[in-house]
Amino acid sequence: VGTTVSVSRHSATASTTSNKKNSSSKVMLPIFLIIIGCLVGFIVYQEQHYEELKTELVDKIRKEAKATYESKEKEIVNSYKASEEDLKNNEMDLTVRLNDMVDKIESLELELKESDKKRKKAEGELEKKEKDTKVNDLVTQQIEHLRQEIQRHDKHAVLEKFGEGPHRLEFKLDFPPDEVPEGTADTFVIEMAPIDLMPHTVHFFLEQASRGLLDGCSFHRNAGHVVQGGPVSNHLNPGVNVRKPFADADLMSVSFQEYHADFPHVKYTLGYAGRPGGPDFYVSTRDNTRNHGPGGQTSYALASEADPCFAKVVKGFDAVDRMQKMSVQPGGYKRMTHYVAIKSVKILNEE
Repeated sequence: VGTTVSVSRHSATASTTSNKKNSSSKVMLPIFLIIIGCLVGFIVYQEQHYEELKTELVDKIRKEAKATYESKEKEIVNSYKASEEDLKNNEMDLTVRLNDMVDKIESLELELKESDKKRKKAEGELEKKEKDTKVNDLVTQQIEHLRQEIQRHDKHAVLEKFGEGPHRLEFKLDFPPDEVPEGTADTFVIEMAPIDLMPHTVHFFLEQASRGLLDGCSFHRNAGHVVQGGPVSNHLNPGVNVRKPFADADLMSVSFQEYHADFPHVKYTLGYAGRPGGPDFYVSTRDNTRNHGPGGQTSYALASEADPCFAKVVKGFDAVDRMQKMSVQPGGYKRMTHYVAIKSVKILNEE
């Protein structure tokens, strides 16, 4: 009986349980379906939302990519334009530099051509100068040879005609009556330079004196440092052409400016004035070694030349000093107001 009851209970329990399950299943099914539907709807919504998000994200990415592309493109374009501008500027700069270089090359070529012309010209001038120098040296040698020949000849002529010397000459003066300076001296004596030192000029002056060419001439200039004489008429021979006899005798001037350092232009020496010297001569009234010696006469073409100094006063210094007291006319030449006549010039050692 107990077992029967147990089985019955069990059966009842099982039946109840089964009924409950069936009842529960009927209740849960709609719920499950609802849940499934919700899940399906949620999934569909999620898929739609995902698609929207995806689309939005893709659009955003595309926009950002496009913006980035456009920015990069713009940046690249700008960079390219800048590079292109730089290239153009560089090209222009290189063109300018190239043109400058071309100009410089052309300028250098012109300078080179000009320099070559100058070089050739200089070479030509140097060659010509060398030839001229050789010619000048030859001419100088020939001139010096001629001078030596003239001196040799004139020394021989002096010895032949006037003797060995010393050669002395006496000047007799006549002071103008309109102006008679203090004193009575009217004669002075000169002694010629040694013929070994001044053969040509000594011979020239002795020839003038021996032919009487100096007679009737005048001391006509009182320059302060010299009293100068020459072929000028005076109160004893007014209007007489005293220059012509010098020209007729071909004794107007020396052949060259003979000078010797051992016979300088000290006070009371005689020298020839002008270039070439003569026929005017002067007596130095002070030491004129510097201004009448070599290089002293800068107004002449050859400043290195000197006035020939050919004699010295040895007696009658007072007569020379009297002439220095003569008045002069206005002007720089210092021409005397009244000329002092040279009555005669006599060679003393001819007696």
